[in-house]
Amino acid sequence: MDLKLSEGSLEVIMNGGDYNKPVMQVLGSKKIQGSGANERFRLLVSDGKHSHSFAMLATQLNDKLITGELSDYSVVQIDRFVTSLLKNTGKGEKRVMIILDITILAPGSEIGKKLGNPQTWTEESAAQAPASAPNPAPKPAPALSSIPKLAPTPSLDSSMLNTQMTHPIAHLSPYQNKWVIKARVMSKSAIRHWSNARGEGKLFSMDLCDESGEIRATAFKNECDKFYDMIQVDKVYYISRCQLKTANKQFSSLKNDYEMTFTADTVVAECMEDSSAVPSIKFEFMPINEIANKNPDTLLDVIGVCKMAADVQELTARSTGKLLKKREVTLVDSSGGAISLTLWGNDAEKFDGSSNPVVAAKGARLTEFNSSKSLSCLASTMLRINPDLPEAHKLKGWYDNGGADMEIVNISARSGNYGGGGEWLTFGEAAAKQLGAGERGDSFTLLGALTFTFADNAVYRACPADGCNKKLVDQENGLFRCEKCNRDYPNFKHRLLLAATVSDPTGDQRVTAFNEAAESILGKPASEVGKLLDYDKAAYAQLFDEVKFKTYVFKLRTKMETYSDEARLKTIVMAASPVDYKDVNARLIKSIKALSGVEV
Repeated sequence: MDLKLSEGSLEVIMNGGDYNKPVMQVLGSKKIQGSGANERFRLLVSDGKHSHSFAMLATQLNDKLITGELSDYSVVQIDRFVTSLLKNTGKGEKRVMIILDITILAPGSEIGKKLGNPQTWTEESAAQAPASAPNPAPKPAPALSSIPKLAPTPSLDSSMLNTQMTHPIAHLSPYQNKWVIKARVMSKSAIRHWSNARGEGKLFSMDLCDESGEIRATAFKNECDKFYDMIQVDKVYYISRCQLKTANKQFSSLKNDYEMTFTADTVVAECMEDSSAVPSIKFEFMPINEIANKNPDTLLDVIGVCKMAADVQELTARSTGKLLKKREVTLVDSSGGAISLTLWGNDAEKFDGSSNPVVAAKGARLTEFNSSKSLSCLASTMLRINPDLPEAHKLKGWYDNGGADMEIVNISARSGNYGGGGEWLTFGEAAAKQLGAGERGDSFTLLGALTFTFADNAVYRACPADGCNKKLVDQENGLFRCEKCNRDYPNFKHRLLLAATVSDPTGDQRVTAFNEAAESILGKPASEVGKLLDYDKAAYAQLFDEVKFKTYVFKLRTKMETYSDEARLKTIVMAASPVDYKDVNARLIKSIKALSGVEV
């Protein structure tokens, strides 16, 4: 096989010049760092005249080595590469070639030997002999372009960036130390204070993106003070001289093996030129009906229309004693799925679901509790309300033109493995298992029909204060008294407390559905049901009649309680969702096969 190596190309490249797609031979490889996705490999490459062992393989090319596609003696064309100067302890700086993309021209098994008689290339040998002129002639080292129109930034020396070229985020690595990125700030966290045995301090983090990828950056202590107020979400900045380290995937869903840390030398300058080419958040949305098949703790991107929003709730964190605020919103999309998304803090307080906004979340965590899956926002989650995205406009059009009335399957209310798995019980089976007899009570899922609903006293006037749902006392003077808050209010909020009877072929049970579950059953928020009670009692009565004999998948919790020395089961509806007949039929077929002795 006639393969000609690009003799002299290594000399040009290692002197800082440019050489278009050199052909070289791989003479060896060595693993130098990490494991799995963080493995790094160093290559010994030859151009036939010189050999050099400081060639690094980009991590996205690791598979070629691991699978054996790239092996010793392989001849390759290096399609893309960059060089970087690294500090060489006690010996100044050493230039390293980082190979970003290659084409394998011939596998090592076909070549089977070293081509030519290459001599080890060193800076000393380069100083003793002039660079040869290979064919084709190499281009001289390019003049580095300056970054135009830097914003004047107090306390920052923007001229420090003027001799650098912008570098794609996707190609950053710890083996480069002279780079500048041009990136948009997708999100910025609040300042967080920390204290441990090593001391105390503060930090904030932000997520950056450009056309090639995304990366997280964190600023501690002095850098936190220096940059926090200056850096704004959605603006574009030039950033240089940060430390790069392996990313902690436990706290970030960004697709990058590395993350940046600001240092005392970090330089940031706002880009004042046209930055429309720099994208904003990169979403990878998943249809809601597919989320049910994902494992808990997975970080996901989701978009949906807010069909329902619960009130803000207050709770105390067990570990810190800190008061937390949360709000659960139900998102739906055209896949026919619905899921609960929990918002926290300011996002929970400011959220308004009255106009059924489109909600997009990047990096929400999938959680599972009592066999029910839902999403929760993290500190790193990027939340956008009515974003200017094609997916958002399409969803809003779907919802406003019939999607709002589409039958949905709420995966936050279903049980089991969401694909036909998980045991459903009847009332007869629950009684036989003596569910509810224990101290803690028991939960189970049942397919049943509402055979009676009690419209009387199903709506009550509750305290309007966040986190307080106490029933108010009408003082008949225009004010309402909350005994829990010890305050009088001129207003109130409606809440539901629905009593009903649920039946299945084996029996029936009196149940109670609190606000969120009752809203799911009635198909309307408590505020609308309350308005019907106050202004249109006929429509109010009709609403309760319409849901009679409808079938739902109920998530029930039952516990034996004692009233006036009489023990009886108290059963609460934790969730109620419309029937997924495909799932029900699959369960029925499985039961029939089991009864007939057919292996399932």
